[in-house]
Amino acid sequence: MTDKKETRTIRFRIRLTPKEYEMLKKNSAEAGLSMSEYTRKILVGEKIVAAPSIDFDYFIREVKRVGSNLHQVLRKLNILGIAHPLELERCANEIHEVMDLIYQTYWPEKESKDGSDIDMGI
Repeated sequence: MTDKKETRTIRFRIRLTPKEYEMLKKNSAEAGLSMSEYTRKILVGEKIVAAPSIDFDYFIREVKRVGSNLHQVLRKLNILGIAHPLELERCANEIHEVMDLIYQTYWPEKESKDGSDIDMGI
């Protein structure tokens, strides 16, 4: 991959048919990238995914909220001796797995191996 600090000084021009141009324009827009950035990512073999919908941030907040609520309930159950610490850990791991899946889908370069770098707000 290209170093982000490296300045792009070389211009490369290609000719496309109107159909190819429209396809490039459509695909880059779906990915939320400029046509240049989309083309560079293809050139270096990066995985390109569709840009998240506007509701994506809301979805992430809701997953975090549900995870936080679940965490609070399980802590109370654990204090009362009803829930086992392994159950708490299993639930937390499941939430991390969901968050990992979301990040792997939309930002593969931000993927974590165990979910430990994802802040769920709990």
